[in-house]
Amino acid sequence: MKNFAALINRQRLAPSLLDYSYLVLKANLEAFLFFRELVLRRPGARILDVGCGFKPWRRLFPAAGVEYVGVDADPAVSEADAVGSAEKLPFGDSTFDAVICSEVLEHVGDLPAALAELRRVARDGALLYISSPFMFPVHGLPDDYQRLTGRYYRRAFSEDELLWLRESNSSAALVFMSVNLFIESTPFSVYRRIKAPVYALFNAGALLAELFTGLALRLLGEKFRHAFYSMPAGYSVVVRLKKGVPAQAG
Repeated sequence: MKNFAALINRQRLAPSLLDYSYLVLKANLEAFLFFRELVLRRPGARILDVGCGFKPWRRLFPAAGVEYVGVDADPAVSEADAVGSAEKLPFGDSTFDAVICSEVLEHVGDLPAALAELRRVARDGALLYISSPFMFPVHGLPDDYQRLTGRYYRRAFSEDELLWLRESNSSAALVFMSVNLFIESTPFSVYRRIKAPVYALFNAGALLAELFTGLALRLLGEKFRHAFYSMPAGYSVVVRLKKGVPAQAG
């Protein structure tokens, strides 16, 4: 368990080309650093990490100056301070200045209830960070229920201030990333000595595909962005919530 926790924490904070989902991890970290910068402008901020696991993001905040609370449904495989689900958080209304919900919403059975709970425990103007997979293997069985699009997030937070909404990669990059996703989700993943260089090779190909996509958009214009980014492996989102505004998704 200790080795697994160390791996998860390292992947979140220091993505490597040897990680099968490198571009997803890299994109999520970039979004989180943006979120972190905004949170640190609020001295004494109370931060809630929903589905906290081993609290990888905690290490990006100073030991003093913020209050970091983790909640998870399974205390046996987490470092949770409290036990609870995203659909029913064990906290009062308007309690937190910032809320983290990283790689959780795909595992939520009642999505509208979870979004309502995230909003309920947040204070007016609170910051919300979300990351979730899209073109990604089914995982965390049996509780993997859905994939959310960028348009879903725009609708869900249409009355809030959407500060960041980005895809982890272009469709061209996914061609290369799919090899890694296939290996990691099959019995081939046990071949550790072989898979690491393969992951590095195809991640390098994905990075080259990202460069190609960037050049193509410069030539064709941003109006073609959806055509190039309709199949990302995941999304990252940062929102400034406006209290009293109900979630629009259902």
